[in-house]
Amino acid sequence: MTKSFQFAVLGAVSAAALLAISALPASAATLAPAKPELTCKVKTPEGLSYTVITAGKGEKPGPDSKVEVNYSGRLASDGSEFDSGEGAKFKVSGVIAGFAQGLKLMQPGGKYRLCIPSALGYGPEGGDPIPPNADLVFEVELLSFTTPPPKPVIASADRVCAQSTTSGLGYSIVTAGSGRTPTDADMALVDFTLFDAESGVVQEKREWEKIPLAMATPLFAEALKMMPSGSTYRFCMPKPDGTMGAPQSGTNIIVTLIDVRPAPPAED
Repeated sequence: MTKSFQFAVLGAVSAAALLAISALPASAATLAPAKPELTCKVKTPEGLSYTVITAGKGEKPGPDSKVEVNYSGRLASDGSEFDSGEGAKFKVSGVIAGFAQGLKLMQPGGKYRLCIPSALGYGPEGGDPIPPNADLVFEVELLSFTTPPPKPVIASADRVCAQSTTSGLGYSIVTAGSGRTPTDADMALVDFTLFDAESGVVQEKREWEKIPLAMATPLFAEALKMMPSGSTYRFCMPKPDGTMGAPQSGTNIIVTLIDVRPAPPAED
């Protein structure tokens, strides 16, 4: 075989190979991206469905937990992506119901697919760019979470009020005092604790708060004018119809009147 013939043969083979490759359909020459998975295996009683892609380990977040996640969200109808994020941080109770339910199933290091029906998502109103009545599919990786310590709870026996005024304000004397009772011209120095009347969960607690009675709400001013300094009272807010009841819905308060002082002059 002469060299010229050998090169001619090799050239023909190479050309044939190139022609064969160029004749292949585009789908064979370049792999098409895989279609996103839009179905889930397990359904909860609430209507959320999910698939465990990767199991995590450890505790699960609760409604008050703040999570850090990687996620992507798609429309179940056509698989189009409408949102994604890496290292996103938010409170579990601050997202749509289906997403929150899914997060509470997960453990750090876990990756889940969440199939969220419209009723647990954005509902009939939708939300830009999500159309009305849209079912959603999220892939979520839970990186970590933190949970604040539980709030203090007032015991059920310490939530009720034994007496009430003509206005419907309920009260109980927790600790009697012997000092001066404030008037509208005074400023009260108080510690107070606000708590949910039904559950007893403490909502707010403050110390050494200065309250001019002339600037207080009528009910709070009425409450303070009942108290001798040095006393602690529990007050139960009246229901809208003026009746008392225990437990009641709404917020009640425990007040300690530390001192009574003349109110500073009002600024012009």
